[in-house]
Amino acid sequence: MKQVLVRLALAALASASLSTTALAKDGVVRIGMNESLSGQFQPVGVPPAAAVRMAVKEINDAGGFTVGDTTYKLELVETDNQSEPASAIAGVTKLVEDENIKFVFGPTQSGMAIQTAEITVPADVIQFSAASLWQSRGLLNDAGKPLLFGTQNPVTAITIFDIAGMKELGAKKVALISQDDETTKSTTPSLIADAKAEGIEIVPILFPTNATDLTSYVSRAKSEGADMVYYFFPQARVSEVLRAALDLQAAPTFGGRAINPKAAVSDAIGKPIPIPFYSSFSSPSFEFPPNEKVKSFRDRLLAFEPAVAGGHATFSFFSYDFVPMLVEAMKKAGTVDDTAAIGKALHEITYDGVIGKICYQAEMRTAQSDGGLIFVKDGQIDSRVFPSPCK
Repeated sequence: MKQVLVRLALAALASASLSTTALAKDGVVRIGMNESLSGQFQPVGVPPAAAVRMAVKEINDAGGFTVGDTTYKLELVETDNQSEPASAIAGVTKLVEDENIKFVFGPTQSGMAIQTAEITVPADVIQFSAASLWQSRGLLNDAGKPLLFGTQNPVTAITIFDIAGMKELGAKKVALISQDDETTKSTTPSLIADAKAEGIEIVPILFPTNATDLTSYVSRAKSEGADMVYYFFPQARVSEVLRAALDLQAAPTFGGRAINPKAAVSDAIGKPIPIPFYSSFSSPSFEFPPNEKVKSFRDRLLAFEPAVAGGHATFSFFSYDFVPMLVEAMKKAGTVDDTAAIGKALHEITYDGVIGKICYQAEMRTAQSDGGLIFVKDGQIDSRVFPSPCK
């Protein structure tokens, strides 16, 4: 009798095990990517593309993720927009209509991101992009486009980083030198107003796009009696402005946005500049990691894709964390298919990623995360994080 009971118990356990195995399911979630993997915007497209690939591999290597009774792996489908609008439209159309993909990363380049949104929006596809024009043209405030998600800090947040740098260097009057174009005009009004609220006067000095010598504009900055020359755009001309500011002794400090600190260490005059310098960034620095989390990510990504190295490597921050954040939103929503529910979940979660705590604003669907500030004093680079406001 005892042996019979043992056999029955073993049979019951085996049956339960088989039942559990039968209930376990495996699935695949396909995500798409459309980036400039060739052409003139390739330097901008390669870093976010590599970051998405690495994020997908890391999630799959860790065993995937579970929603309901199914364990999913990610499958990445890539299209190269060749840095051409027509190719971007064709690539995203292929992902959405032919591949039936509901989650698209890219393009990063703003003009192409705006055009491809016309394909993803009516198809109820969640699309992620760092496109700045999504912000400035109001796409991320548009209630009719609820599934477009920006992946870089809002312009208003970067302004906060800028003002923090100005205050640390004691600036009360700042001469802002920048090219007279749409990029400058879309940013400077909020910077001027927010700085004024903090007791800092900003005097804009704009030069035409065809200006060959910027010395006279730096001279005007000196005549204003500014205690900081702040350079905005285009970043490629910063060394020219920095040299002129030093030659003319235009101001005792120098600041700017998205400027490689090497300009202050060596590039401008071949040696460290003699005045304090700072630059603000939309994310922590890739080249000069401010903490171990960022350093570990940088090292992993460079090992995964060495071609990422260079000035545009920071664009990898605008895609990497958003792959696992999307996964977390699927888990919270309890679905891998209902993009409306997953989009709602993206607004409700805070994801602790490489770029700090990431969350989406209620009023604008662009991510808030850590920003970056780099100071250079006496030739020493001090790379910092400006903490995310997400809870």
